[in-house]
Amino acid sequence: MTHLFTKTAISLVTTTTLALAIGIATNNLAHAVEFNFNWKGDTGYSAKGSFNYDTTTAPSVISEKGSGATKNLQSLSISFFDPLSNLINSFTPVLSGISNYGFLRFNFDSTTEQIFGSFDVGKDDGLPGDAWLNNNLALIAEGFSDEVLAKEFGFNNRDATGTKQILNLSNNSVQA
Repeated sequence: MTHLFTKTAISLVTTTTLALAIGIATNNLAHAVEFNFNWKGDTGYSAKGSFNYDTTTAPSVISEKGSGATKNLQSLSISFFDPLSNLINSFTPVLSGISNYGFLRFNFDSTTEQIFGSFDVGKDDGLPGDAWLNNNLALIAEGFSDEVLAKEFGFNNRDATGTKQILNLSNNSVQA
């Protein structure tokens, strides 16, 4: 009889624990919001990405800068494409609330659902294959006023030798 009682108690505890875990996971997912964004340059290069954050803790304006723990973004990824829509490279500069991109600049107004201000997303460790999209505001914020672009946004990469190349300049903004 004691054995039956023990089995029933263990089963009840297991079921309750599982139900609570599912409830907590579902509750956390219910407060996360994901946005997609894109950019298209004047010569056909493009970028597509996504980001998400927790709506219960984020302010109406999300601003992230540099590497390390983010204030609000949980994830941010970006993919770059050539004019024929072939994938050039993909990066995840923010994963699980940690930025691994020292030049990160990202601002989003959740009320208007607009990306604004300084923007620098991608990867630039000075290595071949790195690619990033930035604007003049991000360059100025980083102190690169000597590199201010002829147009507002520049899509950059590093060639096989690690040399920086500007592949596309454009006044087209990033759209969420």
